[in-house]
This record gives sequence, structure tokens and C-alpha cells, in this order.
Amino acid sequence: MMHNIRDRLQGLSLGPDRSYLHLIPAQRVRRGTRSFGPTGPALHADKNRMEQGVSNMTKSQLTLRAVLLAGAALATAMPALSQELMLEEIVVTARKRAESLQDAAVSVSAFTAEGLQRAGIGDVLEVVNRVPGFTMNADNATEPNIFMRGIGTDIESAASSPAVGFFLDDVYLSRAQGTNLELFDFERIEVVRGPQGTLYGKNVVGGAVNFITKQPTEDQDTVAEVSVGNYSFLQFRGATGGALADNLYGRIAFSARGRDGFAYNTFTKNDVEDLSSMGVKGALRLVASEQLEVTASADFSRRRSDGRWIDMVIPSAHNVPFKNPDPRKGPNNVDGRQHSDVGGGSIKAVWSLENGSITSLTGYREATFEDKNNDAGSYLDMDKLLRDANGRIQFGKIDRSKFNDDFYINAKTEDVKTFSQEFRYSSDFDGPFNVMAGLFYMGEDIGRNEDADYIFVDYFAQGRETARTTAKGDTWSAFVEGTWAVTDTLKAIGGVRYTKDIKKFTVARAAFGDFLGQDFEDAQGRPTTAFTAGDKHTWSAWTPSATLQWKTSDDVMLYATVAKGFKSGGWNGENANNPTEAAVPYNPEFAWNYETGIKSQWLDNRLRLNLTGFVADYKDLQTQQYVIFSSSLPPDNVIANAGKARVKGLELELLAVPVEGLTLSGSYALMDGKITGDLISTALRYDPSCFCSKPVPTNLKGNKLRRTPKNSLSAGAQYEFPVNEKVNGLIRADYSWTDGYFFENENSDRTWNPSYGLIDAGVGVVADDGAWELMLWGKNLTDKLYTAGKTDVIGSVLASYAPPRTYGVTLKVKF
Repeated sequence: MMHNIRDRLQGLSLGPDRSYLHLIPAQRVRRGTRSFGPTGPALHADKNRMEQGVSNMTKSQLTLRAVLLAGAALATAMPALSQELMLEEIVVTARKRAESLQDAAVSVSAFTAEGLQRAGIGDVLEVVNRVPGFTMNADNATEPNIFMRGIGTDIESAASSPAVGFFLDDVYLSRAQGTNLELFDFERIEVVRGPQGTLYGKNVVGGAVNFITKQPTEDQDTVAEVSVGNYSFLQFRGATGGALADNLYGRIAFSARGRDGFAYNTFTKNDVEDLSSMGVKGALRLVASEQLEVTASADFSRRRSDGRWIDMVIPSAHNVPFKNPDPRKGPNNVDGRQHSDVGGGSIKAVWSLENGSITSLTGYREATFEDKNNDAGSYLDMDKLLRDANGRIQFGKIDRSKFNDDFYINAKTEDVKTFSQEFRYSSDFDGPFNVMAGLFYMGEDIGRNEDADYIFVDYFAQGRETARTTAKGDTWSAFVEGTWAVTDTLKAIGGVRYTKDIKKFTVARAAFGDFLGQDFEDAQGRPTTAFTAGDKHTWSAWTPSATLQWKTSDDVMLYATVAKGFKSGGWNGENANNPTEAAVPYNPEFAWNYETGIKSQWLDNRLRLNLTGFVADYKDLQTQQYVIFSSSLPPDNVIANAGKARVKGLELELLAVPVEGLTLSGSYALMDGKITGDLISTALRYDPSCFCSKPVPTNLKGNKLRRTPKNSLSAGAQYEFPVNEKVNGLIRADYSWTDGYFFENENSDRTWNPSYGLIDAGVGVVADDGAWELMLWGKNLTDKLYTAGKTDVIGSVLASYAPPRTYGVTLKVKF
């Protein structure tokens, strides 16, 4: 018979500052006798009242209604048991304190260790696909495009800042480190939605992603895992930990994986988008005394891959003959490369006091990124291009119709070093008032090179441009947050953070041959082929927050929050054409988020239903636009501040255990994001007075924000059942749906991304004592070809794609 699942779970191990723990997986259930919350008929009555209040709904409202009614129907259909099944508590640290997910007054999705392993999640993209309203395009290793609740960043240059922050055990991951980590041996991953300016500081106006590693404990724990699959996929993972000496505990984990490419270059005869990666991490935890505990950790991840495959989805009139019939196969002059090395370490010390604790967190991180790609996804037969004695192409002597009009080899390298220090005090008073206060510093040193080699036959242009940008920053901040228990059920939480961000920026640009965009000028406005510039600027911001939290019963919590977010300013240096332009900064981005939510548990804690509504108003939203300065030049990619933008929406999460062994989950997001202020873009339009096309400015006010799907959802089911006394069977399936959205703020139909649905599934057997499991799995089972990124350049629409169907088998053994 299948034993009580709870007996196989590791117990909760909480640090003295309640900042880390062994998380009990949400997928597991246990028996209990708690009895509280509405009965089935009460829920049925709630459903009737809901039906009366949602008439004349839009399609999106009907979608939400369907999800809610499904939850109500599920609730009424659950059988009553004398000993009820119960969902295990999930504890999160999204607010820098350990608390139940159901008590955290914030919109957060948590992925447990078991959930990550069972779903075979190995990349951030696979997390993103399971969080509605979260999108990502990792076109290259140096500048992933990450958007949450319609807000994100695809800004280039060393001086730019992200909108979604990534953290590893509370240490900030600068630049693209968060999307280049190997995801293994994590206790959980938390996705926190909305601006988090008070506790997290700058550059989290969209939200935050927290990676929490497994901590060393006194329990001996060893696990090994091997996976094989199509595309010659091979992966090894392992971890071990336990007591090393009295009061000293350690843990070490490793991962290595590789596969063939998802695309094929018929010119070089090589796969493209292959992968070879490895990672290692380790930690030591010393319990020096009853009052002092110190944890030192280090990690390193390395990835090697060929470049991203670029497909010409819509060719220009010139490029029609060069469109590949197979979207993942064709000729390209280069295979490209995507390389990254990411590593660092941290020391966390916690002093327990009589009425609280003091935490010191010191972090140091280094990363290098290298990317080379033909961003045009094109092939030119260089031997057929006539050249003069100096190597210049003689465009007037060739048949330009026989050559693709867009050839753009873009090579980028970036080095990042950061040091951070945080001191934090958390009280634990007996009275109604408690406080958290802290000081934070981060130093950041970024060096970035970009080398673009290009040929545009229709523009008679051949050349090369280079840009070297550096940014050095110092961020200082202080924060305080107080919690007042007004009554036993009502809490008032308020806080504020002051951030001072000092940045120093330099740029050196040079051009060889024809200019890519406008001609360069020096500081006096004279033509030049090279220039340097620099600037130093200080930005500061107060980011307050206020929350009311009402526990109406043991199983229902209501909250309302107002919070401000801040994203630092920067410079347009990498795309500037003169020193004056390069030294002019763009403004910081600010956001006010208004959020209300309900977190509830029903049917003796067998159904968990959470609902959040939000409105976020953005000022000086940082966005990147293609601007055409001349009809004889390709467009320039520049950074601009949109005057205002607004995103509003609803988010729903559901988790249920209808019968023993069966877990159902679902989440849904409804979003509406629009540019509500002035944002000027330019496009070419035909002018009959000159029989030519001229650049015309267009105000994008009222347009939809890019990468903001109106409806998105995910649903999952897992069923574990006894096969015999020692073995259980396991079946799981996951489905996600994303509405169509625009890739650009211009809202052109050419950059529209159609809606798509994805199906993942697995089936296997599991030892009843948890000693081993064998799983067959598949991802994107329908082999859906869906777009990860799309750009409209010089009349052609270029796209990159997410992974195709993959499948394999995984064996996991515990010792």
C-alpha cells in the first residue's frame, strides 16, 4: 500500500533569522483533522452570487469567470472524508522574512524543489512559461528581454538597468547573470510580481525572481540524477550534504548537460543553438553558538553554445528569393556563439538577539558574456561581390538583386563585477509592533564591447562600427518597515527606502567605411570617424509602501497595498552619433503600484485560491525605439522615455487535492497595458511632392505596451498512485496558453506574435520510500513553432524561436 506521503518528507529547518528553510513541496499532501472554512453549499451560494454580478462580460472577463467557476465546481465536487487530505504549507521569503505563502501580502508564485525536478525545469525560460504575464526572449547571452506585468527591458549599453531583478540567496544578480544560471539543487524559486521598491530597492519596477538554494543541514542527503533525450541530450546532476563536524554542515552540488542544436546551417554544415553547460555550487554552515550562525556559499555556471538562429519570417520585396522554406534550416555566413561564465560567493552571518536578529550579507560576483550572431539571419556569397583594390564592394557593378540586402554580424562581449553589503535588523517583540530596518551598498563595474560588421546592398553601404562603453556605479540605500498588529486579525505595514545611485559612464565609438546610421560628429559638430564621451550623474529616490492586511478567518486573508518602484537612469552612448548626444542621460523610471488581493483556503485546506487585482502607473517608462533619421539610412535603435504608461490586471492562482495522490494547479493573468503619455517614433512614409519616402514622427500614445498578452494561463495535474507495496505510478501534465501580443510599441501587425499553447507531460514510477524514481518526459509535445523574438528591420521581419519538441527519460536515486 502507498505509505503516508508526508512521512517521506524532510522536516522544516529554520535559520535563526527565519530567512531560510527546507520547504515542504506543494505537490505533496497529508492527512489531517482541521475543519474550518466554508462548506460545499456555502461555496455554491458564493458561486450563485458571483454569477449575478458578472453579466455582460467581455471575453477576458468570461475567461476569468470560467476559471473561478471551475474552482467552485471543483470545490463542490470534492468528497467529504473523515480524515481530510490537506495541502502542505508553503513558506516563502519574498518579503525578507519567512512566512506562509498564504500570509504574505504580495503576489508571488513559488516553485518547490520537487516541482522543479518533476517538471524537468533546467532554464529560466521554463519557469517563465509557467507564470502567466511573464515573458522572456534570451536572443543573446548579454541582453535577455524580460518582461513581467507588461514591464521589462531590452535596452543595450553598459549604462542601462533591468526592470526585473534577479537574486540568488538575497544577493543581487547584475545584468544577465540571472538568466545564465544553471538551475539545479534549489530549495525553491519565487517569482514576485509588481514594484518592490521598499525591501528590494532599485531596478525591480516589474518584479523580482528569487533563487533560494538548498542549505546544509545535519541530515545526510545524497542524490544523483541522469537524463537522456532527443537532440542527443545528456545530463548529469548530483548533490550531497550533511554534518562535517560538530556544528559544522556542508553541501555541494553539480550539474552538466549538453545537446545538439535546434537549427541547422546548410552553409557551414553545423548545428546551431546547441548547448554545453556545467555548474557547481557549495556551502558551509557553522553554528558557532546559540546566538551566531554563519553560512558561506559559492557557485559557478558556464555555458557554451552556437548563436541564435534567425529566420526571415516576412521578407522585403528585395529578399523574397532568399526566404528559407524551413524556419529552422538554411544558409548563414556564421554559426555564431553564445558564451557565459557566471560565478560568485556570499557570506551570511546571523546574530540572534533576545528580541530579534541582525543579519549581515556580503556578496561578490563576476560574470563574462560573449555573443556573436548574424542578426539578419542571412547569407552572402562573398566570392561574388566585386571589390576594388581597397576591398570596397563595387555596388554599381554587381546585380544587387542576387544578394540579400541585410548582412549584420554583431559581436558583443561584457564583463561585470559587483560587490554588495547589507545589514538588516529584524525585531521579534512580544508587543503589537515590530520593525525591519537595513543599510545596503552595491558597487558595480561593467565593461562592454560591441563590434558590428555590415553590408546593405540596397543602401550601397559597407562598413564596421565599434563601441566600447563602461559604467561604474555606487548604490547606497537605507530602509525601514514597521508592522503594527492593530488587532489579532488586522495588521498595518508601512515602510520607506531611500536610494542614492551614482553612475559614471564612458563611451568610445569608431566607424570604418560607410556609417551604419547618421554620420559621426565631434563636439564642435564637425564630421569625424571616431569620438569619445563621458558623464557622471546621481539619481536618488524615496520609495515608500503601505499595506493593510486583514485575516478574516484562519483560512482567508485580505490585503491592499500601495508601493512605489524606481529604476535608475542611464545613457544612449552605444547608439549615439556624437559626444553631446552620448553624454545626455535619459530619466529614471518610476512606478506606483496599487494592489489588492485575497488569499484563501477552503474545504479543510484541500483547495487554495488566491486572487490579485492591480493597477500600476509608470512615469518616464524607459523603452527602446527604432528611429529613422534619413530615408537613405537604416533605422537607429535609441532609448526614449515614454511620458506615462499604465498596466492593470487580475491574477488568479489555484491549488487543490481532490483525492489522495491527485494534485491540480492553475494560474491565470488578465492584463491591459497602454502607453498613456507621449512617445515619439518615426517611420518612412511616401511623400508625393518629392516622389520619395520621408521619415515622419508618430506619437504612440494610446498604443498597447509591447510583450503584454491580454490573457495567459497555465494548468497542471499530477497523480501518484500505488502499483504495489513498494512502487507508485506517477502521471503529470502541464499546459500553458499565451495570448497574442506585439513585440514593438508601434503595434505593427508585422511584429504581432500570435497566441500559442504548450503541453508538457511525464509518466513514471517512484519508489514508495522515495529512494528512486524513473520518469519519461516530454516538453512542447505538439512541436509548436512559436516566436521568442521578432524585429522589423529594413522591410524584413526577423524572428527567433523557442525550443521545439523535446523528450527523454530521467533516473533519480537517493542515498
